[in-house]
Amino acid sequence: MEERKLEELAVSLGTPTYVFDTDILKKRIRWVSEKIHPARLCYAIKANPFLLGAMKGEVERYEVCSPGEFHICVHRGVDMEQIVLSGVSKEYEDVRYAMEQGVIHYTAESKRQYELVCRCAKDLGITVDILLRVTSGNQFGMSEADAKELVHIRESCPEVSIRGLQYFTGTQKKNIKKIASEVEYIEDFIRRLEEEEGFITQVLEFGPGLGVPYFTKDDPEEDAQLLEAFIKLFQEERPFEVVFEMGRFLAASCGYYMTRIMDQKKNDAVNVCLVDGGIHHVNYYGQNMAMKTPILSYFPQHPVEDEEDTEWTVYGSLCTVADILLKKLPLKDARVGDYLVFHNIGAYSVTEGIYLFLSRRMPKIYLYSSGDGAELVRDGLETWTLNTVEE
Repeated sequence: MEERKLEELAVSLGTPTYVFDTDILKKRIRWVSEKIHPARLCYAIKANPFLLGAMKGEVERYEVCSPGEFHICVHRGVDMEQIVLSGVSKEYEDVRYAMEQGVIHYTAESKRQYELVCRCAKDLGITVDILLRVTSGNQFGMSEADAKELVHIRESCPEVSIRGLQYFTGTQKKNIKKIASEVEYIEDFIRRLEEEEGFITQVLEFGPGLGVPYFTKDDPEEDAQLLEAFIKLFQEERPFEVVFEMGRFLAASCGYYMTRIMDQKKNDAVNVCLVDGGIHHVNYYGQNMAMKTPILSYFPQHPVEDEEDTEWTVYGSLCTVADILLKKLPLKDARVGDYLVFHNIGAYSVTEGIYLFLSRRMPKIYLYSSGDGAELVRDGLETWTLNTVEE
């Protein structure tokens, strides 16, 4: 988004506020889709559920990982046949409700979760598809041994068709050699399943976890370079359908967070700048106590008089020393009432923040497009009612 438009929105919409540019989002999705074709694209809605409406017609699948996320999809009228119901700790009521609503694609994180899907399908007398998630060594997914066992006894539950595997190892990865080794591993397991169990994989859902440039020292072209290197791993035709699951890589670049300077002072030798947001609203993967500077814009609301930059340490409004956003940020003639706009914040920050701490009001959320302008989709919410006892 152009700087002039960013400043106009920050001033007119107020702060703290998230703005998600759906023009940028759709352009990004179409670029990725073209690059990965003929593979399909699955959006992990945990990255930003507010983008569901803008995603319609742009992606082929939606990964849903909790009962709450599924209720959002029902509320927004998402096509149930496009949903892949994933996530740990699913319960009988959750899975049965999803099946009753028309969801036919599932993943299994464990043998117990596979059996749960089987039970629900049998109780409802329907047939569904499932992918077995293979672990990469953390709490997610199942071991090779468990996956092989389920494949071996697959005929015992005819209501559930094991279509293939799901594999995801992490996020914000920038080492293509590591990603290549993960592709090699899961494809080797697919071959061994065929050799040892006679199982033909029809679908591989793979989450590459490609990194995006968040900070000023990052190469702004590194995400494009990563995608180009990644798709070379899939240049050869596979005998199974490939679905790439992405969240951060699709959504990050469309988001902006707008906050305003509320106070300034000098504590010892440090120039302190306080804004009306904080770490409960801004969360970049890889940022630790402001050790890295994210890409941002500064909009003074007065004629700038100082020619030299002054370094500021920017803190938020929470009563904790951990609420530090930026260290040694150079600004020209910064004053109370000026705006800071954080870029590339379209993924996770809107839902990951510690919003209930200090009972502060949650930010407003707008969707923006050049055709429709700024549309308020959630007003600033008071949280104090959630942190008190009802009389």
